[in-house]
Amino acid sequence: MSRQADLFDKAADCERAMGMVSDPHEKIALRLLREMWTSLANESLGSSDYYLMEQIAAIEELQRTVVKKATVQ
Repeated sequence: MSRQADLFDKAADCERAMGMVSDPHEKIALRLLREMWTSLANESLGSSDYYLMEQIAAIEELQRTVVKKATVQ
């Protein structure tokens, strides 16, 4: 699977998670994460590996924070 497809899969995971949460703040956070993954996927074909790795790491860290806060509440 291509890197771009992997990024679109991450966006789809956020979309599925949005359907499973009831808290409006969590939905917004997941929607924003979905948009970040989609934007990065669209940029990925013309981006350097270094840039992609930095962006992937940053978005994954945000996603871990969102998921952690959602499970704590």
